[in-house]
Amino acid sequence: MINQDFLGWLAFFVLILIFFLITKKHKETKNFLISAFIIRSLFVILDQYFITLPESTGDAHSFEIKAFIYSEKYGLDIYSIILQEDSFFISKFISIFYMVFDRSEMMAKMLSVGFGTGSVFLLYRLSLFIWDESSALKVGWFATFFPSLILYSSVILREIYIVFFLTYALINCVIFINKNKLIYFIKLSIGFFVASLFHGPIIIGFIIFLIYMFFVILKQNNYFIRFKRKNLYLLILLPFFLLPLITYFLGYYSIPKIGSIKNLASSKYYKEQNKKLLLEERIIWKINKATRSSKNENGASYPKWTIPNDLKEIIYLTPVRMIYFLYSPFPWDIRRLAHIVGFFDGLLFMFLTYSVLQNYKNLYRNPQTRFLLLILFFYILIYSFGVGNFGTSIRHRLKFVGVLIVLAAQRIPRFKLF
Repeated sequence: MINQDFLGWLAFFVLILIFFLITKKHKETKNFLISAFIIRSLFVILDQYFITLPESTGDAHSFEIKAFIYSEKYGLDIYSIILQEDSFFISKFISIFYMVFDRSEMMAKMLSVGFGTGSVFLLYRLSLFIWDESSALKVGWFATFFPSLILYSSVILREIYIVFFLTYALINCVIFINKNKLIYFIKLSIGFFVASLFHGPIIIGFIIFLIYMFFVILKQNNYFIRFKRKNLYLLILLPFFLLPLITYFLGYYSIPKIGSIKNLASSKYYKEQNKKLLLEERIIWKINKATRSSKNENGASYPKWTIPNDLKEIIYLTPVRMIYFLYSPFPWDIRRLAHIVGFFDGLLFMFLTYSVLQNYKNLYRNPQTRFLLLILFFYILIYSFGVGNFGTSIRHRLKFVGVLIVLAAQRIPRFKLF
């Protein structure tokens, strides 16, 4: 049996080699990538030998144990269940490393460090495709020191994996918007698909992209009123953009955590209800369940008045829940010392939002950033329905903080370090 710490340190040195090769090719990233890697690695070392980091117990511990169980039970046959719809794709992924080497919690944490540092690099690349070198460097440094990105890159949770693959998908989205080449469509599809394996509702972003591109291509080609032969490829592509949306509304498939169009809340919905309800009643049920199930989570649940009772209340409470999702806990919500950490995280989100609003006109004029604004809005909207406490909202909003940082890039102050 290989020593667990040895495997963790082995992973550490392998990652050093990987990021050395990246910085050798992209020399401008050397300073912030090295900083990002060192900071995240230090947090893992602290958690491993000295203190217990926030979020390193609970779900993180469960995912690690599940990974060991998978490696023992399935071994090489893990591929037979790896795509099963559940919340343990991260455990299945880690179990592959446990199967090849041996169980090592530190190695699993170093995987998070790898994807976390990789996410910083990808956010830099996404900014580079949209803005300029100066703005991209600011994004790289800002992501390097963003507290929740550091924390979730140091524990065994899904969020940082989602940030990595979602950013990879969005890079190819913005390139496809400009170039309309099939290879980028394939890459972005892979990115959204893998990200959705970690958390199903992420696939909503892919559907939003398809709808967006459908109308962009129609407009760019004058709705194909004057058909040009060179545009035949785009004309053939258009129906495929709407196919996932049409098949969803026809009830051919469901989205994890959201369900099918016939069962919008979840697969558990019909087990708890004896009759079919209207769409707004299903939404109310989902919000009610998310909020009330959080009532014992150390005082972190949203106020009861944020739960709607009818369609009218859904309309005016939705912006309130979106604000709570992005910025809570507020000063009046703080009940425990741990809530203060979330409060400062919310302040950073407020700063990023303010920076985006300052530059809104320029963002809307650019088709690439207009798409990022659109996808960010729908992610926040959908997740605000399914999250009922600010402890969980801190984790879920982290999935999209990279998009927010990139959109805010031009208004982030340039310090000497950047």
